[in-house]
Amino acid sequence: FLQQLDLLSYLSNHSYLITLQILEAPDIATLKTAAEQITRLIGVLEHSGTKVGMIARLVQELNATLFERAWQLIAPADLVANSCLFVMGSEGRGEQLLKTDQDNGLILRNGHACPHDLAAICDRFSAALAEFGYPPCPGRIMVSNPDWRHSEDDFARTVRDWLFTPTPDHLMSLAIFLDAHRVAGDGALLTGVRDQVWRFATDNAGTLGRFAGAIDAFSTSSGWWNRLLHLGAGAGEAGRKEPLDLKKAGLFPLVHGVRSLAFERRIAATGTVERIEALVAGGHLPADLGTDLIGSLHFFMGLKLRTGLQTLAQGQPALGSDVALDRLGSLDRDLLKDTLAVVKRFKTYLRQHFHLDVI
Repeated sequence: FLQQLDLLSYLSNHSYLITLQILEAPDIATLKTAAEQITRLIGVLEHSGTKVGMIARLVQELNATLFERAWQLIAPADLVANSCLFVMGSEGRGEQLLKTDQDNGLILRNGHACPHDLAAICDRFSAALAEFGYPPCPGRIMVSNPDWRHSEDDFARTVRDWLFTPTPDHLMSLAIFLDAHRVAGDGALLTGVRDQVWRFATDNAGTLGRFAGAIDAFSTSSGWWNRLLHLGAGAGEAGRKEPLDLKKAGLFPLVHGVRSLAFERRIAATGTVERIEALVAGGHLPADLGTDLIGSLHFFMGLKLRTGLQTLAQGQPALGSDVALDRLGSLDRDLLKDTLAVVKRFKTYLRQHFHLDVI
């Protein structure tokens, strides 16, 4: 017990020192050092047995402070005051652990005529995050892309366009934006644009079904299930060593399925756990399924974290979500089978709820 108290005291002091270093950083180079310390702290927390949800909350706070200070160092003060910088994806949901692709955007206050080279400023910010270990988003969902930086009115029109013309690309942009979380500037600007979602959100079953239907975006054959059950017995060496993409097989359908139910019920929470709790509290999701989904989410996050830390220890970047099934212990294999079964049950629930088989 005393050892645990000592450990918690050490970790609290260490995270405080990292925060202080970020807040007092005079330049991007200092912030890069702090970003590296965050990764080391995550490793210490994981090895100490800290719950993955607690790690994720701490990482979200540290990363938000890091991004905010970087923006303050790069953007002029008048731009910071008249804009809102926000993050999306797992970072926005508070489920990010190790560094992944950038997902961010910028809302400018109506009437603010930025006297600076906004494109150059945003390019420098994206480049700074790349220096910290966050590579550019393959889909260019970043402030350096003009499509993700607008005035309040223009962003509101963009959101309405996503809602009124629900093409697959628009629905995916909407899904990404629903996870937006303010990290710097005036958060009221993000709130105002987000209100457009709830104001114009449709109750059309077809639109909701197409939105939820993305749970099958990464559907694969049952080969991964057989490999998990038998570790590729009889499938040859290549079959035994083919990794499982944890995001495609489990994380994405779970997260997006919950996001779809939350969107239907106008739940403003951005975190998956908070969305599940709100759905259960409102009687919109069975309590036992909600409990299983939270446990599964945390298991996926923890397994991805352990795999990523092992990859980093080998001197390679930990950006993917592949898991080598033949390297898992028996307990992790059993838990993985259980959690993937939960996701399979949840997808069945979603297909029935949104009538996906008839859309």
